[in-house]
Order: sequence, then C-alpha cells, then structure tokens
Amino acid sequence: MRSLQQPFRSAVCFACLTVAWGQSVQNDGVVTTHHHAVVGGTALQYTAKAGLIPIRDNDTGDVHANMFYIAYMLDRPPGSPPRPLAFLWNGGPGSNSGLVHLLGFGPRRIALAIGSMPRLSPSGTTLVDNQDSWLAFTDLVFVDPIGTGYSRPVKPEYAAEFYQGRGDAESVAEFIRVYSLRNDAHESPLYLVGESYGVTRCALVAEALERRHTTLTGVIMLSGGFPLADIGPGQATALGLPTFTAAAHYNKKLPADLQSQDIQSVLRSAEAYAKGDYTAALSAVDSLTAQQRDAVVARLARFTGLPAARIDRDKLRIPMEEFSLALLEDKNLMVGRYDSRVVGPRDPSPQYDPTKDPSLKDILDGISLIRYLRNEIGYQSDLFYQGPFGGGYPPPTSFRGDWMSVRWNRTGPQPSPGDNFRAAMAANPRLRVMVVSGIYDLVSNYFAIEQAAAKLPADLAGRVSIRTYAGGHAIYTDDAVRHQFRTDAAAFFQPGASK
Repeated sequence: MRSLQQPFRSAVCFACLTVAWGQSVQNDGVVTTHHHAVVGGTALQYTAKAGLIPIRDNDTGDVHANMFYIAYMLDRPPGSPPRPLAFLWNGGPGSNSGLVHLLGFGPRRIALAIGSMPRLSPSGTTLVDNQDSWLAFTDLVFVDPIGTGYSRPVKPEYAAEFYQGRGDAESVAEFIRVYSLRNDAHESPLYLVGESYGVTRCALVAEALERRHTTLTGVIMLSGGFPLADIGPGQATALGLPTFTAAAHYNKKLPADLQSQDIQSVLRSAEAYAKGDYTAALSAVDSLTAQQRDAVVARLARFTGLPAARIDRDKLRIPMEEFSLALLEDKNLMVGRYDSRVVGPRDPSPQYDPTKDPSLKDILDGISLIRYLRNEIGYQSDLFYQGPFGGGYPPPTSFRGDWMSVRWNRTGPQPSPGDNFRAAMAANPRLRVMVVSGIYDLVSNYFAIEQAAAKLPADLAGRVSIRTYAGGHAIYTDDAVRHQFRTDAAAFFQPGASK
C-alpha cells in the first residue's frame, strides 16, 4: 500500500507541555519520572524510565558494557492486560535512537518554536506533545546500542565484541532479555522497530531472540531494505529508477509532459519501464545495438532528468552517488542521498562525506535532546551523547565524518540478515513484518522492495506488509507522513492483525 500525499513541513500544533510529577532514582541508576501529555485530544498519563542495563559475560558474570535506554509506559490500573512492548533503534551503525525517539514516535517531539513557545536551544527548537506518538497503542523502549548515546564498553578491549554485526545484535537481544526480566514484561507482545542499518539489526536480533525462545509478535523495518528480498543486482539497478524519477519530479527536472503530472502517475510510468524494457536491456546490455543503446539512454534521461551525455552508454547504469551530484549540477547543488528533496552545495571531495550531505545536516538538535534528557526525563550525565559523526574526546585518529565506519569490523564472514530473518520467520510462524520506505530516499530502493514482496512464497506473503510513503529516509519528519505511518502502525499492532 502506498501513501503518496505531497508532504508538508513544520505545521506544529501542541496542546500542553509534559509535566514531571516526581522523580525517583533506583539503586541501579535508573531514573523514573511521571508525566502527562495530550495526544490526539486524549490525555495520556505515563511513566518514563531512563538508565543503563549491564551486558554481562554469562560465564563470569562480569560486566562488559552498559546499554542506555529511555522507556515509556502508559499508566494503567492494576490487573490490566499486558500492553504491546516495542524496542526501537536507529541505524548507522553508530547512530543513537534520538531520531526515532524525539522526531518520530515518543510522547514528546522536538519541533521548531513558533510564536511565544519557549526556546529550548539557540537554533529555535522547542518540545511539544507528539500528536502521532505510538505510546497510545504500545509501550516504548528506545535503545542505544553499544557505542551510541550513553552506551559504552566498560574496557577498551571489550569494544571489539560489540562493534560488529553479530556482537551488536546479540548484545541488543541480551538487553531485551534483561529489560523484560526487570519489568516483568514476559506476557507482553514484543515488537522490534529499526531504521536504516537498524533493519539489519532487527533481522539479526529477531533470530537471536527466537533462538533464545523469546517469541516476537512483529517487526517493523524502516528505510533499510528488505532482508527477504530475492532480487539480483542487475534487476535491483533497474528497479531503482523510479526513486530517481521521484527526485527529479520534486526538483522540477523532468520533461514538461511528465513534470505536469502528479507524482503517482509519473512513478507508475517509470515503474513500468523499470521492470519491463529497462530490466530486459540490462540483462542483454553487452549485445545491444547502437540504436537500442541510444533508445535506452533517451528513456533514462527522460525519467531521471539527467542530460543524455551524463549517462554511461556502455553500462546503461546510473550510480546513486553520481545521480545525487548530477541532478542539480547546473545550479552547483547536490540532492541529499537520504532525502532528495533536501539540497545543498556540491561536495567537491572525491570520497563521500556524510557530514556534507544536505539531508543529514541539522536533522536533530543535539542541545535540545540533551536538555530533554536532563530536565524532563531527569537523567543527567556528563558523558558525550554519541552519534554517528563523532565529537567526543579523544577524537579518532582516522576520522572521515562517520566515526563508526572506521571502528566497525567488516572483515571476515559477516552474518546474513536474510538467512537470519528467514530462520526467525521459520521458527515463529506467527511472526509478522511491516517494511516501510520513502520514495525520496535514494539509499533504500522502494520499488525493489515492493517487487520482491510480490514474489514471496504464499507461506510468507500473508505475513508481510509493505508501506511506501512520500517521504525520505526518516519518513516521520514529514507531518502528513508521520500521521499516516502512525495510523498504519497502530493497525499492525492490533491483535491478530494481517496485511
């Protein structure tokens, strides 16, 4: 199902500010506060907890790391049936959970201050009740994997355990076990929600939990691909064309006849060509005649807004990296890889630097996040709240803008998200998954995901739902999309929900 309304920005409406009724600190350092918010006209009373959970070596009981979290639980009368419980994280690897927490799904959102709203930071942000918070239908635990947020190994020599795919996933699975134990959540339906690399983490954690006999109810995979996709590289290249078309349409670079159409109609035309003639051309690229090659180049130029001279006639492929730089090169601008509606000065560096990507700049105000944690949640730490772009002391010796790219171990055999998630689905026949994409996200191929889902065997197809929205990588930064996603997620969390 697609929701392709044109997005609108910054229409912030708030009903009341969250009020802390009291604060308590447990012996293990977990801070508990009590709050209320008005969401969709309904008053929600809820409890927040923030703190560290130790990740222990099972053989010795020694703590190897501490994992930070912020949890929200709706206050309810004693004896109420258990609520769903969702564990959420961002990606990177190296990103903390701030985006999904304070721009997406928590009870409070960081927004631009308007009128007489109190300013939380020099950039003019404020805090508002999140009218699209998922707390209305599930309790929420925002997780910072080791190396992000306030989560750290306790000794340098332990870092290697966590800065690689398997160790990262196993430690998050262990965190979920301990959190469920401490909060007596064994009867709660469990959900995982991950964004970007967080999708890979979801696949690996799901398998780890099912292997440990912890049953999941659902997984939501946001802007990070689809582990069950069975599409070859050539076809994936072809099916990525409509993502370029969406970018060109938004930036008004398509031919006049396409530019005058609505985005849905334009995408349908690009999709038909991508899965038909373009896929066929790529499969026979070495045997095409000059005339056939010219015809493909002309169609690619038509659907991407690029000059024909910028398209490789030999390979007939347009790398995403090149498209980002080429679409608006006549204006000396580039489009963001994570949201092609966001543009900025072209980066002259030969190697991609995420800190120069316009779609990654200023997406979350760090001062606002820290002030929220300290002043409203009551968790006060002088430690640097670590994200993907470094900033702590001492700085890494080889820094390219994304500190975890340097530290993450990508050598040797890597765990397979597809194999692991298939194992989780096989172990738990009731496990359901929702896969979410944005049409303006150049790094996540929405149409390839849709086509892969359409080819799933019957035993899996009924357990997978696909949602495509008119958003970028962080789709929830658009007000209209965030609201629709909240509606779709609420339906997914309903007992017995299907596609």
